[in-house]
Amino acid sequence: MKYSSPFKTPSLVTRTAISLSALAGSLLACSSESTRSPYETTAIDPTEPTAPETPAPATEPTESAPDSDAAPAPGECKRAAPSNVCGVSPQCGCDAGKTCDVVDSVGTARCVTAGNAAMGHPCTATADCTTGLTCIFGICHAFCSDPTKPCSQPKTGACAQIQTTEGAEIPNLAICRVACEPHDKTSCGGTTAEGTGVCRVDVNGETECQAGGSRNDGESCSPSEECGPGLVCTSSASSSTCKRWCRVGQDDCGSGKCMGFASEINVRGVVYGHCP
Repeated sequence: MKYSSPFKTPSLVTRTAISLSALAGSLLACSSESTRSPYETTAIDPTEPTAPETPAPATEPTESAPDSDAAPAPGECKRAAPSNVCGVSPQCGCDAGKTCDVVDSVGTARCVTAGNAAMGHPCTATADCTTGLTCIFGICHAFCSDPTKPCSQPKTGACAQIQTTEGAEIPNLAICRVACEPHDKTSCGGTTAEGTGVCRVDVNGETECQAGGSRNDGESCSPSEECGPGLVCTSSASSSTCKRWCRVGQDDCGSGKCMGFASEINVRGVVYGHCP
């Protein structure tokens, strides 16, 4: 199953006509499963029943069936339809060491074995991520339930609804963007056996950890030759080069000065640029 990335990086222009490279439109998802068949329905007879000639004998009241749409009682697991096996946000219904994950495009939730990778770190499947996280775009992400509100977990940003590459929203699958630090090459886990995590930034200062490349500082870059952790792909009229992210006014570049972008990039109150 393929997902469409909700995080885009428009071009940014610096004093020397430098721009950020765009993020890929979609990345391969970490798990897939065939679409489950729809529920069967039973026809209901709309006619009114005939009144009995004699009163029916009194019977003991029976317990009504639970309302599947009713809000769960405090402490009760809110299981995700259509599977109703477990809950994704908040996590519930799975044994210790397992995560309730969305496994197909209709939002089927299932308990899967969890791993050890922290939020924002690289992964190849949800089984790499610690309990409660899902592997999306090659990075472990926390679930969230309301894309209209920011996430409340530490080191998270906006809640983003995940869609298929055809643009359909996937039920139960919304994730928290990661509040990473662009200049810190370990902020998104760096390079691990499961891949390379880099901190992306858009023109609004929103950040996100996503799978990155292996190009080093000073090497050429392109959409297919991405820069590694802590780097940004800059472009002039003649070339595109990986440069180190830096904080304007701080000593992140050593002997050089951090060069701010013409369109200011402000990440949670910190102005970012690139090293020479």
